[in-house]
Amino acid sequence: MVRQAEAEEFLLKHLTKISSDFKCAIGLIIGQANAHKFNVVHLARTPTSDSNDDQTPPNHIASIVEVNQAWVVDHARQTLRMLSGGMYVLGVFVVGDEEIFNPFHPKIKSILTGINKTLQADKYLFGGDFSEKLVLSFAPKSQRWAARAYDVASANVQPVDWKFLPKATKFIVFECTYQIQHVYHLKTGEADGPLKSHVKAILDDIEHNLQSAVLLFDNDLKDADEKLENVGKKKKTPRTNSSKSAPEQAEAPAKPVAVSIFEKCLALKPLNSLHQAEFEGDIRVEGEVISKLWLNPKGTFGEAMQAVREDIMRSLATRMELHWDSLIEEELREDVNSVHEPPRRALIALPDSNVGVSDYLFSGEAPEDAKFSLQELFGVKTDDSLEVLDLEAQADIALLYDANATAHEADQVDSKSASDSSKFMYILGLVAAIIILFVSIFVHFYLKYV
Repeated sequence: MVRQAEAEEFLLKHLTKISSDFKCAIGLIIGQANAHKFNVVHLARTPTSDSNDDQTPPNHIASIVEVNQAWVVDHARQTLRMLSGGMYVLGVFVVGDEEIFNPFHPKIKSILTGINKTLQADKYLFGGDFSEKLVLSFAPKSQRWAARAYDVASANVQPVDWKFLPKATKFIVFECTYQIQHVYHLKTGEADGPLKSHVKAILDDIEHNLQSAVLLFDNDLKDADEKLENVGKKKKTPRTNSSKSAPEQAEAPAKPVAVSIFEKCLALKPLNSLHQAEFEGDIRVEGEVISKLWLNPKGTFGEAMQAVREDIMRSLATRMELHWDSLIEEELREDVNSVHEPPRRALIALPDSNVGVSDYLFSGEAPEDAKFSLQELFGVKTDDSLEVLDLEAQADIALLYDANATAHEADQVDSKSASDSSKFMYILGLVAAIIILFVSIFVHFYLKYV
């Protein structure tokens, strides 16, 4: 059975525009996939550079063999970090009149293998468990296209029926706010370890909690095998004298599906099973992750649950990596209490599409700063009409430092109180001993001479 691939017609215009600017170009195919169909939401041309060194590609290439593989693979990794859960880098597209399918070009094989290896190496990027990658070839002269599916594991090549449609799949939107209040205790000997290792352990703990959590959709517990297309459907009701006609009601935009996450509580253990452990400190992770996903109605709620978990973990891992890269050497090892503020999430709507992507803003950066990443990684021209949603409020670091200072002062007061109390007890004991001594001397002389 021939695999299907669907994309909206504006992406065909996008390919035509690329072909007019470049003799040969390569980029990433972004979307969702199931056993029968690829749903393509965007085609992101790999950015170019004017530099001609080994690390960056030339501004214009004449053939696919001139493509810098490392540059394309890194583009795939950075792009995947900006995608919501359930969205993946499906493969690559090539613009040029060069034949790449008969035979299947070894350069394309190498690039797809590199992308697959790199994306799967990062646990929380969720590069996709599927080894089958999509390849699109667009010829500028004939304005024709062809597609293939290449399995990087078996090297098998299958034809793909690619169609550009006026209206492609309309995705269902899911929204979720995940609150985090996690304490990671530093065992004896671990406090001097690198911050990066602690962050990875924290991510593992959060991911473990998410995997065992219960997810509700619009406050309803769904079966994992139930189709998403049934969401929001209600039982038929008798006709009323509503001002809206039936067609108008059918075309009304559906509200986003609210997702609630309930984590399991720790079970109480018998006292005889508890043991004492020593810790040198702790790392507290507090805040919220706001998620917004776009999923195919033909999927299941089980897939939606996994997509929500992927989105949260992908977002957290991306923030931590960006924050780690931003630290200077002096900040990597600190002997005092400190507060770290990873970047917050911003949502950018892709032009001509009902799907959005994420970017991450550091403290002091404005939502407008996110447009640069969209233009560089997704090949989208930005203007003032492009909407950027600053989803998460910027943390008030002053309050956190005040809380730490208050706790430190409280420790000092407790220590001082304990010290004062100890001194008082010592003086009191000394005075009592002296009184007893004088009383005993007085009694001794009284009994002897009276």
